[in-house]
Amino acid sequence: ALKWVQNNIAEFGGDPNNVTAFGSSAGSICIMSIILAANTAGLFNKIVLQSPPMFMVSPQHWAEMKGEIFARSLGLDKSDLVEDLQAVEVETFLDSQTFMTTWPNFLEGLAPIGPNEDKEVLPSTLVEHFFHKPLPKGYENLEIVIGYTRDEFNFFFPFLPNFQDMDDTMFVRGYFTHIFGRKNARRAYEIYKQEILPPMSPPSEVTRYMCSDVMCRIATMLTAENLATNGHKVYLYEWDYESNDVQNVIKAAHMVDSVFSWDNLIYWTDNPFLGPGDDYERDRIAKQISGAIINFAKTGSPNHDGIPEWPLYITNDVRDRHAMIFDREVRVEHNIYDEGLQLWKTVLKDYVKTPMFSVKTKTVDIKKENLTPPSSEDLSQNKKRKLDQDE
Repeated sequence: ALKWVQNNIAEFGGDPNNVTAFGSSAGSICIMSIILAANTAGLFNKIVLQSPPMFMVSPQHWAEMKGEIFARSLGLDKSDLVEDLQAVEVETFLDSQTFMTTWPNFLEGLAPIGPNEDKEVLPSTLVEHFFHKPLPKGYENLEIVIGYTRDEFNFFFPFLPNFQDMDDTMFVRGYFTHIFGRKNARRAYEIYKQEILPPMSPPSEVTRYMCSDVMCRIATMLTAENLATNGHKVYLYEWDYESNDVQNVIKAAHMVDSVFSWDNLIYWTDNPFLGPGDDYERDRIAKQISGAIINFAKTGSPNHDGIPEWPLYITNDVRDRHAMIFDREVRVEHNIYDEGLQLWKTVLKDYVKTPMFSVKTKTVDIKKENLTPPSSEDLSQNKKRKLDQDE
């Protein structure tokens, strides 16, 4: 499709040298995967990425393991696998695909089948490249708008009626072991509980916040920082404007920003995902974010008369970050969510046990005798020591 645009868009009055790829959620990681694939440079010049769930792109060994499980669920072995798969009836294939969503870890089960590192089409995971490396040759001038929503994980609340009743042990085992490992999942949970959440926050709120970070928020911020420090123009936003669903649980969830980005809310009238609301206010906010995306696609700048001046995420100093907040009142915020970002760049990065979310480039094992989470004082000293070293 992108090659077709390059070859034909001029016939429709378009400019093949000014193409923007725009994706939300799975669409955003598809764009990121295209960037890493061979012979794709030049197909687009700008990208808009909304809430990329980058951890869903598995490393090769993980993908091969899931592939074997999927084949076994169909009664197949690895010999003549391609030919055998082609002979499976569609209904049977879909039933086995549904089976794969019963993976014991909730986040891993969200999308067990998707793009994966294979060293050929996709040479690395998205996390490995977009957190730590410059973009491939030919993408040096790529310009980026990237954003996330404040309450990413709330998207799943309508499907999790017992979420509020689960205890911390169930949450740690069912939501974080695939990122932090069995022992470190508990430690990471306690760090969030002590350092990020208000005192006395229930386990469901700690988990909701951690899941929002693991899904999209931290990956978005680390990607934006890496791209900006490699010379790209990067604009970052956070979506805070809330839905008004009947259960009052969606709030600023995953994909709410995407709905407003198209400025076609008339097609969402009475939709339970958004619920009823102030039509005038919603129309204004839709025009604010859609106008920013349109102007970015046209000119490379998201700025327009309907919003405050939207600065680059980082200009000269990574400790001076700027994000646009889309809410009832659109505003610029400096060093947004700094406490969480610094935790992931210092303490939490050493608790990650899987390359699906490796914030560091090399694995550092936590000492086995350290079976209790560090105290708040220890965390503060660690963060200060790391920040002093960085300076």
